[in-house]
Amino acid sequence: MKVKYIIWIALAVVLGVFLSCEEEEPKTGPRVETASVNSIMNTSAAVGGCVLDDSGSDVTERGVYWGTTTNPENSGNKMQIGEGVGTFFDTLRSLTAGVKYFVKAYATNSKGTSYGAETFFTTQINFPTVSTADVTELTPNSAKVGGNVSDNGGFDVTERGVFWGPYPNPKLTGIKLTLGSGVGQFSQTLTGLERTNTYYVVAFATNIKGTSYGNELNFTTVPSLPVVSTYIARDVKTTSAEVGGEVTSNGGSTVTERGVFWGTSANPETTGSKLAVGIGTGEFLSTLENLNPNATYYLKAFATNSIGTAYGAEVSFKTLGKSPEAITLKPTSITSTTAVLNAIVSANDLNSTITFEYGVTTGYGQVVAIAENPIIQNDDTVSVTIDGLQSETTYHFRVKAENSLGVAFGADSTFTTVVTGITGTVSDIEGNTYSTIGIGHQYWMTENLRVTKYNDGTKVALLNADTIWVKGNPGYCWYDNDSLEHSQTYGAIYNWFAVNSGKLCPAGWRVPTNDEFTELVNYLGDASVAGGFLKESGFSHWKSPNNGASDGFNFSALPGGKRSDQAVFDFMTIEGNWWTSSEYSSLTASYFYLLYNYSNSFQAYINKKNGMYVRCIKD
Repeated sequence: MKVKYIIWIALAVVLGVFLSCEEEEPKTGPRVETASVNSIMNTSAAVGGCVLDDSGSDVTERGVYWGTTTNPENSGNKMQIGEGVGTFFDTLRSLTAGVKYFVKAYATNSKGTSYGAETFFTTQINFPTVSTADVTELTPNSAKVGGNVSDNGGFDVTERGVFWGPYPNPKLTGIKLTLGSGVGQFSQTLTGLERTNTYYVVAFATNIKGTSYGNELNFTTVPSLPVVSTYIARDVKTTSAEVGGEVTSNGGSTVTERGVFWGTSANPETTGSKLAVGIGTGEFLSTLENLNPNATYYLKAFATNSIGTAYGAEVSFKTLGKSPEAITLKPTSITSTTAVLNAIVSANDLNSTITFEYGVTTGYGQVVAIAENPIIQNDDTVSVTIDGLQSETTYHFRVKAENSLGVAFGADSTFTTVVTGITGTVSDIEGNTYSTIGIGHQYWMTENLRVTKYNDGTKVALLNADTIWVKGNPGYCWYDNDSLEHSQTYGAIYNWFAVNSGKLCPAGWRVPTNDEFTELVNYLGDASVAGGFLKESGFSHWKSPNNGASDGFNFSALPGGKRSDQAVFDFMTIEGNWWTSSEYSSLTASYFYLLYNYSNSFQAYINKKNGMYVRCIKD
């Protein structure tokens, strides 16, 4: 019996070993931790985590799940933040203030998806930011009070206004005056005030957090001196000038006299002459006659009420009657052979002859006169068009003004003619020929690159298979892997690693930098209109509405779409995407893109594994 028992135990052990060998090795996903949430603001927070170990299989995706309920991986939102092991962070935006959010990091490899511990945070709620406005429009019995809510603190301002009264700290002792809700300026005129009384006012604003207050101000309802400003002299001529000012407040008492003091010395109210110009508030003007030419005069406006006389600021002016003045301005309408030269000239009321000198050195050598000579106007903008210039050449120019009292020269200025509109061709190492166009100071291909060899003769790797594309080795493909359908029209799609070889473009040409795309955009006006100038017009290739498309500079940009870093072909007919040679980070590079529904141009950065097109620029 004992022997049988031992035999059964031995069989059980053997069977157990056999069965354990038959079990499949358990799969284990990556080890990932959820990072503490930081930089928590009203509407944003920094979230992330750390992939500690990939468990022997590359982490192809990592990021966080987030939402307003626990277990956000089931019911929340997903934010992908790169791949591989290591620490990762990004910023959640457009959050709602005062809301509790849950966050859980994740990481995925071929063995599955793992999650870090769940954490949570609550976005901030702040008090509103409110300031008390200066008290204005004071009269003996009224005053205009108010404030400005510059920030709602993250929640709607449900009430705003002022506390006011005849005692300090009016928010405790005074009257509450509600003046609407929301952000922005608000005001109200207080009436029925007592003369000679001092009042106190403080603005307030309330949101869900509570009530905040502006600075406390006080004002007194007694008459004061008028408020008057002195105008800069107008229509100044050799022997006359228009002078005046404005009484913006009577100080609570009728203005019985107003005008200007004037003379050839400072402080004309004590050393000069008085010119009275009416009574009351408002603007007043009058003309001084029989002045001396080329002389400096001083002005000071005044206004008088029952309290006394108030003065505006002292200003000065100089009568005309001197040699002309000339300022050289920037040229405009620069082409490869023409330019418009501009200047401002003050003839100082004397007949003045205006010419421009220009040439490739500061010796100039060529002279051209404006169409209307002589001129007598002051601060007159003058222009002249010159032609017969050489492209891509720097020219010097200046304006010259001459009258009976002398000659004035504007400062030397320069401009460089452009290559806009100059066409040509260039061929790559395989004999593909591309049209070229000059735009600004740059020469561009008007077609996308379709070469399959580097300019040293070595082949660019053809990466058709999705599994090969996502590895990120230098290479190219055709859209939808269809060279017959797309190669001639749209060219080849390259990842940035092929671009970074520096050998894709023909000799003497290169992949443009991000700054060179910026230069192109600026020459066309700005990013709001550049896309329209660059896109091929019509709907042969672009999807309707193809906003703004004029192809005004024959760049003929096409919507070839792209291939994503996950090897997905997409966005043909709606996007045109082109690489730059500018690296943004170890994982990303800058690119330039256009959209079917915008006249804008755009510049951004993207994972280097993406596939996009190349437009070469001449060295």
